[in-house]
Amino acid sequence: MLITPIITICGRPNVGKSTLFNRILGKRKSIVSEIPGTTRDALQSNCTWKNKSFILVDSGGIELEPENKLTQKVQLKSYDSIKESDQILFLVDAHDGITNSDKEILREIRKFDKDILLVINKVDNDNLHKSNDFYSLGLGEGVKISAYHDMGIYDLMDSIHHLFSEKKDDDESIKFSIVGRPNVGKSTIFNAIIGDSKSIVDSTPGTTRDSIDSKLNFNEDLYTIVDTAGIRKRGKLGKEIEYFSVIRTISSISESNISLLVIDSTEQITLQDQHIAGMIIQSGNGCVLAINKIDLIDKKINEQNIIDKLKFFPGVPIIYTSGIESKGIDRILDNIKIVNSRYQLKINDDDIWSNLVNIVSSNLPPSKGKRTPYLTYAKQIGNRPPKILIKFKNVEFVHFSYKRYIENELRKIFDLKGVPLQLEFREND
Repeated sequence: MLITPIITICGRPNVGKSTLFNRILGKRKSIVSEIPGTTRDALQSNCTWKNKSFILVDSGGIELEPENKLTQKVQLKSYDSIKESDQILFLVDAHDGITNSDKEILREIRKFDKDILLVINKVDNDNLHKSNDFYSLGLGEGVKISAYHDMGIYDLMDSIHHLFSEKKDDDESIKFSIVGRPNVGKSTIFNAIIGDSKSIVDSTPGTTRDSIDSKLNFNEDLYTIVDTAGIRKRGKLGKEIEYFSVIRTISSISESNISLLVIDSTEQITLQDQHIAGMIIQSGNGCVLAINKIDLIDKKINEQNIIDKLKFFPGVPIIYTSGIESKGIDRILDNIKIVNSRYQLKINDDDIWSNLVNIVSSNLPPSKGKRTPYLTYAKQIGNRPPKILIKFKNVEFVHFSYKRYIENELRKIFDLKGVPLQLEFREND
């Protein structure tokens, strides 16, 4: 079986690494900003080019003299990315020309003995002559591009095409997002699941600015895991970085089938927790609830109080976890697999009909005068999540409380704990 190659974009801060990464992906996968050092984590994504696949990594910017502790961590992440790579795209800025930082960073990269391709970014007619100066780096002519203006990208991709392996279909993976307000331990849980420190863990709320997709094999099942940035309170969204992180978290929920909501056992349920839970419900995702940091408490937790405050659908699996001590991690994956199978459930039409007949006959819907609702038809019309069409004659007199009764009974019968059940009520034709 061919191994999918890993290609990492490297260079000093603000030479356009994230812009190139986004251009290749065709979507805003990494945060792009004029603020140097915006990309804190090494982001990765599966990509294809001419029906062949590869993994593209956007490393954090390499700085030779990191100014603070977090920047030093980013530096280590960049070096880890380089170490794992099959090829390095060394990105430089044609506007600036060769800088001492470029030379020193290249010297560091060469220590890893990787195939290096020079990529000269921000090339236009005014600075085309400057691109010739980069010959002195000893990497040949390089590939000239403008990531911002989408110029030269096809030439770049063709230059590395020989490394790509045949694309493999991974649509069968169980994809879930890790969500929660800042500092509840999302990254720590993510790291415990993956088994390494792929995401930077720092005690400052909101350290994880971007989402990082990773794949994991567990008990012969493939999972695609999305570690999201913390969702900020709306009053704290002044900076563009925070804005894009929130948008990305919302996007991560919508792009996954299951959401792992992480809450902090040492704190009360907050409005932010409730808001995020509401987003999960509105998205139609299945859900598993992780009550984290149990190593820091010694009191019993009122589960029903938490469920009531979060206004979740019945039966959401609750896992007690400690990301630091790796407690409950296997149970997270086991329950996500179970919830995912419920999320994709396909029910025989005869089973739906016979069970609905029993549900309705055991508790008839109230009449209004001579207008009595009665069941005429039922069929599953969708899954991910399960969706059932139910027809009544005089459906307008079916009260919302009776619809809730039907939903609750169907949930029990078909064991739909942790997933939404969408019921569409229509008038009989």
